[in-house]
Order: sequence, then structure tokens, then C-alpha cells
Amino acid sequence: MSIDPTDESHPSKHQEQSVLKRSSYLDVTYSSTRAPLTEYPQRLASWLLKNAFHTPGRLLDMGVGRGDHLQAFSNLGFDVAGVDTSPNIAAMSDKYEVHIADLEHNPLPFPNNSFDYVFSKSVIEHMRYPDRLMSKALDVLRPGGTAVLMTPSWEYNYWGPFYIDHTHVTPFTRPSLRDALTIMGFTSVEVTYFYQLPFLWRYPFCKPLVWVLAALPIPYRPYQSAPWPEGFNKLVRFSKEVMLMAIARKAE
Repeated sequence: MSIDPTDESHPSKHQEQSVLKRSSYLDVTYSSTRAPLTEYPQRLASWLLKNAFHTPGRLLDMGVGRGDHLQAFSNLGFDVAGVDTSPNIAAMSDKYEVHIADLEHNPLPFPNNSFDYVFSKSVIEHMRYPDRLMSKALDVLRPGGTAVLMTPSWEYNYWGPFYIDHTHVTPFTRPSLRDALTIMGFTSVEVTYFYQLPFLWRYPFCKPLVWVLAALPIPYRPYQSAPWPEGFNKLVRFSKEVMLMAIARKAE
């Protein structure tokens, strides 16, 4: 019997073997040496509150990871919930409403029209069918709700950094991300290039200096070996590895 790969009711061999469902995936990619805890998630959540969400509300984090952004939005007064493929998030269940589910192949464990906001960072590039996450995000949003999706910009990462993580399978450009969200039914879709350098959010006139730094052939971790202190290494890395940020809304 043939199986329709778009039918979510039939688990495939591919999804059963996905490394994203292993606890070791987050243990490696979010290890204390690879991704130490920083103030960045809190700064990003605060920026999004001011520039995208405007007021706290019920927020779903699709792709919780280590839980950094759940904590950050909770600190700002949001009523948060989360979902992720990894079994690691079970450890967060005493503090947050979190569920383990395959974002690509399983239905969301939340009713439709139950969230004011959806947030998803660095998730859709791991998915062979990212439109499914977008569709589910639209379903759970209340009318007038806002979704923020972040993913690496292929334009800025195609030369190597995109594949630092071997589970990246679907790259996005600014037009393709805008089109995908529009096709799935979102309105007022805006996609911009986003630098993960908080000082630029406050001083955007410094961008030319960042562009110069990005053009220089300076190695950086973890893509290459580099002797720089962590602060300078981040400055180099996130001058080169630009993200896409999509802000989209569900029609009233």
C-alpha cells in the first residue's frame, strides 16, 4: 500500500528516525559550551513586545528548545505555552504548559483560536514541510492575532553557516518566506532582515560598520576555529549570519 507523504495520519520511516526526537540533539546543540545561557532571549522578547506584540497576552512558542524564550516572555507577563519535538521539554512541565509533539506531522495539542501570539525561532528550516507549521500557527491564533517566525536568511548563510546544523533542510529567502505565509492565509505579512546584535536595535545607524565587518574574511566559532574572546566572536558571527523575521497576522 502506498502512503501519501502529505497525510499526517500515517507516520513515515523518516519521521520515526528523526534525530530531532532524540534528547541528545538538544544536549549537543544547546550544550553549555556551544550555547551558554545569555541575556539575549530576554532582550529579544522585550524587543518583540515593543515592536510586534505591543501588549502581553497568551503566547505559544512553537519549537521550545531549551525553554529560554518561554522564560523570557513569561518574565514580561505573557501567559505562555509551548510545543516541541524533543522529549527534553518534559522537564519544563512543572513550570510551563508544554507538550511533546512533532510540529510537522502531529496535530497541535491546543484548540483553534486560543492564542493571541505565536512565536517560532529557528524551527522551520528543520522541516521538510514548513507550511504545516505555518498552517497550524494560523489555526491556533485568535482572529487578529500575530505570529513571529524567525529563520536564517539563505542570502546571508548559503555559503556555509546554514549547514552548521546538519538537520537544516529548508532554506528561506525574504520573498519565499513572505509568499509561504501569504499562501497559508496570513495577512499583513512583513519579512525583514534581522541582525541578532542588540546594540543595532538601539543604534541602527551603526549598520554600515557591521556591513564592513561582515565583508571581512574573519573566521569565527562554531563555523571555524578562531581565537577571539566570546564577545568579539559573537559580533563577527552575527554580522555575517543574518536572520529573517516575519511578522504576520490572522485576519479579524
